Amino acid sequence: MKDLRRLVLATLTITPSGALSPGPLSASAAAVGAMLGPWGGFLIALGHMAVELPYVAALHRFAGLLKGGLSRLKIPMNIVIITFLWFFSYLLFKDSIAILRGESSSPGGPIISGPLEAFAVGAALTGFNVYFLAWWLTVGYPIIEESSKLGLKGFVAMYISHVWMDYAWLIMLAVGGGATRVLGVLPYAILLAALAAILTVFALKIALDTAKQVIQGRAP
Repeated sequence: MKDLRRLVLATLTITPSGALSPGPLSASAAAVGAMLGPWGGFLIALGHMAVELPYVAALHRFAGLLKGGLSRLKIPMNIVIITFLWFFSYLLFKDSIAILRGESSSPGGPIISGPLEAFAVGAALTGFNVYFLAWWLTVGYPIIEESSKLGLKGFVAMYISHVWMDYAWLIMLAVGGGATRVLGVLPYAILLAALAAILTVFALKIALDTAKQVIQGRAP
């Protein structure tokens, strides 16, 4: 029981460095929340967990293989997430302009029209995010190793201690995004434009990092 408590404490200490850090998933939760409210944040978190849970479970047995595979797939995965982020940013910008022009009576509809799209955003921004995958292989790996020593109960305790923060954080961001609907059209349009800009910056950063890796890989 003492080892289990120590594992939970370690998980609660380490998790915020990943779960609460700014990133595409956080910005997307606010954007989806502006369209669907808190429910949107829950669906983003559910999509995130649908990818994260099997990935973390696989790390118990295939850490070495996953590390090597992640290294080889980093560039193509980055290209996928860059494309996804830029397209999502374009839709947010487009919707923001439409709202300001009075062309959209139901802001956000064309981007996220239902639960499936919100879930897909959470899954895509998790599964193709090399930085998220690398976090579990580096910062988060000590708690995976520690939980493996305690068997199934250790894994369950570790993951529950981790994942509730994902849900709490993403739902909170969605609530903040949803609040803009109450304030009126202008704040809502400004929020969408700001989130589009944030996602564009994240995509640009990933693109620059990827270009740097390609250049270094070709250097003699």
